Amino acid sequence: MGPFSIVWGFAIAAATLLLDKYKGRSDHFLFFFGTFLGGLYEYICSVMTELVFGKVFWDYSQIPFNLGGRINLLYCFFWGIAAVVWIKGLYPILSRWIEKIPMKWGKIITWFLIVFMSVNMAVSALALIRSDQRAGGIPAQESWQKMMDQHFNDEKLKKIYPNALNVD
Repeated sequence: MGPFSIVWGFAIAAATLLLDKYKGRSDHFLFFFGTFLGGLYEYICSVMTELVFGKVFWDYSQIPFNLGGRINLLYCFFWGIAAVVWIKGLYPILSRWIEKIPMKWGKIITWFLIVFMSVNMAVSALALIRSDQRAGGIPAQESWQKMMDQHFNDEKLKKIYPNALNVD
């Protein structure tokens, strides 16, 4: 498990995919569209991580204008700002740099990153699933469970995901 956030990684990929076609639109449009999409995305991620991993990774219930503690208006505005900064500022620069990479090397790098991040995400998911099993009192019987217990015990996961709370 690397220091990568699945939520942020998918967010930047989705923002690029969904918002790049609107790069010619006004900053206001991108801000409001990014605010809506970011809030929707964060809400879905919150529900899915709770259902799949039995954990809540963030709780905004103490922040005004929140929706079930899963999202709040202020952070949705941050998503909107991030959308404008990414689509109007950072992505065009990064895209020009990427376009300079020779096609052969670009494919090699892309496939390496796809495999690396897929393995990282799979290990992260297995570690979180096993953590939920441990919280439920399920002993390790399968080899993958024993490996997760050995390499990703609750103490280590607490360091990786300091805000994660088990759902009852």
